[in-house]
Amino acid sequence: MTTNTTNKRLVIYEGQQHWLPDAIAIDDQLLRDAFTPLCAELANADIERKEGEPIRIIKKPGRKGVSPLEFLKAVPEEVNPAVQMCYQLRQHQMMTGIDWRNAEQWATQIEEAIATGIAFTQAVNQSLKALTSCPPTSGGIPEGF
Repeated sequence: MTTNTTNKRLVIYEGQQHWLPDAIAIDDQLLRDAFTPLCAELANADIERKEGEPIRIIKKPGRKGVSPLEFLKAVPEEVNPAVQMCYQLRQHQMMTGIDWRNAEQWATQIEEAIATGIAFTQAVNQSLKALTSCPPTSGGIPEGF
C-alpha cells in the first residue's frame, strides 16, 4: 500500500507516524483537535516543530495527586442542613405538633439552617462547576461503576 504524501506533513506521536493534510498540520489547535479522539490528554499537548523534521506531538504530563473522583470519595457524606432541619421539624410536628406557642423556639434554628443550607448549596454548585470543567481522560472504568 502506498501513501500519497503530496500536500501532507508527517506527524509523529509516541513513535507512530501519521500523514496529515497541510491544512491541519500547519495549525497547532487543529492538530491537537485531530489527535484528541485518540487520547483526551492531547487536547493540551505540546507541538514541536523543527525545520526539515517531522512535527512531533508531545503529551504534557498530567497532574499528579488526587483525581476529582478520589477527592469526591474522600469527602464525608453530608445532608444539606436546611433539608435536615426540615426533617427534624416534620418529626417534631408528627410527635408533638407545632403551633404558635412553640414555633418561636424553632425560629433561630430555622434561620441558621437556611443560612448554612444556602452556603452548602453554593459549595455543591461550585464542585459541580469544577467537575464539569475537568478535561476528559482516557483510562479504565473507576472501581464501583
